[in-house]
Amino acid sequence: MMVYEITSSTSSCSSSQQDFIFDSLDANKQAFIECIKVIEANIEDIIINKANEKEKKWWIDGNYKFIDENRLPLILMENVTYDEFEKKCEKATASKFWEYRDKNVIIIELPKGDYEVAHREFIRQFIRQDPQDIVRDIGSKRFKGSKGSSKQADVSLVPKYLPNLPKYLSDSEGNTWPTIICETASTQSLKSIIQKTTKFWLAPNRVEDIIIFKLWPSKLGRNQNRNLLRRLTCYKFCRRTSPKDVCGNYQPIQVIEFGTINSDGNPYYGCSTLGSCTLSISPHCIYKGCTYPYPLTDDVVIDLFSIQQEIFAVMKKDVIRKDIIRKVVIRKDVIRKDVMKKNVMKKGVMKKRFIKKK
Repeated sequence: MMVYEITSSTSSCSSSQQDFIFDSLDANKQAFIECIKVIEANIEDIIINKANEKEKKWWIDGNYKFIDENRLPLILMENVTYDEFEKKCEKATASKFWEYRDKNVIIIELPKGDYEVAHREFIRQFIRQDPQDIVRDIGSKRFKGSKGSSKQADVSLVPKYLPNLPKYLSDSEGNTWPTIICETASTQSLKSIIQKTTKFWLAPNRVEDIIIFKLWPSKLGRNQNRNLLRRLTCYKFCRRTSPKDVCGNYQPIQVIEFGTINSDGNPYYGCSTLGSCTLSISPHCIYKGCTYPYPLTDDVVIDLFSIQQEIFAVMKKDVIRKDIIRKVVIRKDVIRKDVMKKNVMKKGVMKKRFIKKK
């Protein structure tokens, strides 16, 4: 796990002017610098792809099978009212995968097993470490921001005994902002999920801690431990402790590679056992805005190796399923060719008989 701190007293928008202290794991350092470059670029996503008639079926009848993930982010529908958007989200169970921006419905993610299992394992570990049962998982609740935008996290956690807070600590529809959220990005780009974090969730008086799991595309083959090859990266942003550059951009307080390859595509073994990669969440962030429980709980510690293994389990099932489909297709092709061959032979025999009769 990477440990670093910013030691310079004045941080600029350029990471090269900061003095970072890292541990010996270069993979985490590279991932951190990669993230900083995305934040510093501060470039809004320019979405040029628009859904074709087949892709619009997700909006019309809930069928997302025609969506090409390589075209994301994708404008699904234009000139939609927010009420229409909410109703459709509910009907299509797509609220985690769509965003509402300036009257447009944007597809940012596709439903996938690895995507779901990552945050499911996160919440399982978190709730297990809440013996006093004082944190509520409100699930994928949608929060509305300014300028006609709304976002939804995969996991949203709120203290159960949060007092009635002033309106400025709620969204435009009166929903109290969660203290901890978890986001998973599989088909969603790093730039997109980082912008969502720094521009929306970390806007003033909103979320305290944001945990991001970025699931990068997998590679063919396996490593020496027989694990699948995939880069998995965790980013933690904390309103209380994350440093800012002079442009006001929050930077991650932790960046942890927990997959089996690094950003260069080379094998990585930094997360190979339980306890080798962990993420800590402070109770001061969890219970922000309410009376702390007594006695104050320890940090919630999330073991990223367990999340890695859950993701790989889903991937292995998918590999087996695809292999079965491939074998069925090959078998059907063999049968088809065999039938064609028999038909040709049959026609040849019939032709010979016809000639003999003449």
